Amino acid sequence: MRVVAGSIVAILIAGMLSACSSDPDKKPPPCPRVSILADTAKLTRFRVGGGQQPADMALEAEILKYRGSCEYDPGKKTMEVVLQVGFGVKLGPAATDRQANFSYFLAIPEFHPDPRAKALLPVSLTVADKTDPVTYKDDELVIHIPVPDIKTIAKYEMFLGLQMDAQELAYIREHRGQH
Repeated sequence: MRVVAGSIVAILIAGMLSACSSDPDKKPPPCPRVSILADTAKLTRFRVGGGQQPADMALEAEILKYRGSCEYDPGKKTMEVVLQVGFGVKLGPAATDRQANFSYFLAIPEFHPDPRAKALLPVSLTVADKTDPVTYKDDELVIHIPVPDIKTIAKYEMFLGLQMDAQELAYIREHRGQH
């Protein structure tokens, strides 16, 4: 389990997390909306110094899904959100070993420009066979969001995406819908 500390915190997929409460007679507050940004849902990484041909591809990763829940603590005025993100990962012909390394992010724009508004979460896994795609579920993330007024929960929308450099982002935008 990863704990994302502090105030951390074009949509491909969006959803509401299911809310939960220990009091069955009282309707729990809604969870913050979670969205996967379309431009950062899939990453194609090429070998350094290579081109952008299929033979130059070192890694493909994609956010496939997430699941989560939340619970509001009225005494502490915080929302605890638990998320688990699932990925599809494939090493390409230019991969030099069986290691897949990439990062994804969780961002809550309401806290921008505070650096704690975005958390980078590294993923490192060993792929048994370089030619077969694998699915991977990361550890659960536990996020504590300060919410002074639960009526304003909608402004704490959370965004997930794969962290990439400018060239990787340009490639994804240029080849959108071709994969």
